[in-house]
Amino acid sequence: MEQSEQRMKSSEIRYRRLFEAARDGILILDAETGKIADVNPFLVEILGYSREDFLGKNLWEIGAFKDIDASKAAFSELKQKKYVRYNDLPLKTKDGRLIAVEFVSNVYLADQEEVIQCNIRDITERKRIETALLNAHVELEQRVEERTAELKTALTEISLLKEQVEAENLFFRRDLRMKYQFNKIIGQSSGLKDVLRMAEQVAPGSTTVLILGETGTGKELIAAAIHDMSPRRELPMITVNCAALPSNLIESELFGREKGAYTGADTKQLGRFEIADGSTLCLDEIGELPLELQAKLLRVIQHNEFERLGSSRTVKVDVRIVATTNRNLEEEASKGRFRSDLYYRLNVFPITVPPLRQRKEDIPMMVHAFAERYAKKLGRNITSVRKETIKALQEYAWPGNIRELEGVIERAVILCSGPVLYLTDELKILSPIPTSSDKQTLEEKERNHIMKILHETRWRIEGKDGAALILGINASTLRARMHKLNICRPQTQSPD
Repeated sequence: MEQSEQRMKSSEIRYRRLFEAARDGILILDAETGKIADVNPFLVEILGYSREDFLGKNLWEIGAFKDIDASKAAFSELKQKKYVRYNDLPLKTKDGRLIAVEFVSNVYLADQEEVIQCNIRDITERKRIETALLNAHVELEQRVEERTAELKTALTEISLLKEQVEAENLFFRRDLRMKYQFNKIIGQSSGLKDVLRMAEQVAPGSTTVLILGETGTGKELIAAAIHDMSPRRELPMITVNCAALPSNLIESELFGREKGAYTGADTKQLGRFEIADGSTLCLDEIGELPLELQAKLLRVIQHNEFERLGSSRTVKVDVRIVATTNRNLEEEASKGRFRSDLYYRLNVFPITVPPLRQRKEDIPMMVHAFAERYAKKLGRNITSVRKETIKALQEYAWPGNIRELEGVIERAVILCSGPVLYLTDELKILSPIPTSSDKQTLEEKERNHIMKILHETRWRIEGKDGAALILGINASTLRARMHKLNICRPQTQSPD
């Protein structure tokens, strides 16, 4: 009996030491009444209340447990379940500081009586660290999201720039071939000097320019000269031939398209306006532009904005327009074949390039320049040109203008067997300049000349011996002129 009491006493001493040395707060409650029977020093320390403030009180009577209803409910649950746990319970210290605790209560037997032990662990610092880590994680995720969005935007811009550069390079190579086709604008005539003077005057600004003149007069060279003298010359001039493109493709070529905009549109495509952003866009043969597209073109010229095919997003550009045409747009507008508002918008600064028949004094210079070029290209040694040849060339009306002259000289160089250039019998396509008594219109003369060449080539348009090559013009341009002049092949009623 004495040994049993001794063991009991030793056990109580060990328990008391553990109770008082524990680094968790401990409360001992009477299971029946809920009164606090004991409290360890650590809980007294962290809450700031004295031991006397706890003893004999219910939890809800202490300032730290002010939520009476919640405390009573927890006590009822504890009596029923014998166990209650709160992972994050707010307590208030005596000096008004809020702390977070982990609260675990158990009911157990001691000396045949039920008692309640409440273990209270201060998790304020741990919670602060967890909150800081969570905030840091959220902030990091937000930064990653923002950075990802920035990178996506940058990649999109890089992709667009890459597409634009690739497209610019493509058109730049084409424009180089066109730009240096004649090496330079050849001639000293007063008419040509007037044109170049006007081009020099308008070049520094962004004014829209309309270049007028017959087919083959070199209107695209004047457009290139205006661009080369402008502040936009660091970027290539972009050219689109409105007569060479099918009407169903012109809109996507000018304004671009989104993938899937129409059947066969398998990829996104930038239009010429986007490619020419910051540069000059030459609309060659603008008189051939379909009426339905003229309104959209007018909007771009007025507001510098448009939408790609298949997209509702507005694209803004900074593009200077230089348009060329061999048509009388004022007359076309009066007949309803060209929008008058677009004509007036284009006709801000018109420049008319004179036809070759009005620049006869320039023909000898051109002949020598073309002869030298093709002789070098073909490995021939041409040292001079017959005076009779020059005279004959000056007397010809040149419906195809400079382009036709170049074609004639190229063929002459090919067929020339010696150092002196002359026109062979096979190239006797010349006719004297009509006198004032000749009542034929220029259009009729052009039609008759084209008909003559077509008969000689047996209506062959393209290829080495085709009419287009003889006339010195593109096959697509020849077909367009045949359509306009109502020229049809007699056998098939078709131009080709």
